[in-house]
Amino acid sequence: MRKAIAELDAEQRAQLLYLADLGTALSSSALVVAILMGIVDFLAGAA
Repeated sequence: MRKAIAELDAEQRAQLLYLADLGTALSSSALVVAILMGIVDFLAGAA
């Protein structure tokens, strides 16, 4: 994997990092939404 990344030029590495950051952001936002939905479902069930 390191060898493949080392063969990329600067622009390709930047794009790869952007995709990695985008994936992290999407995962984080999905986790937050899931937690909030769980809280709402819990509060709706308690009412």
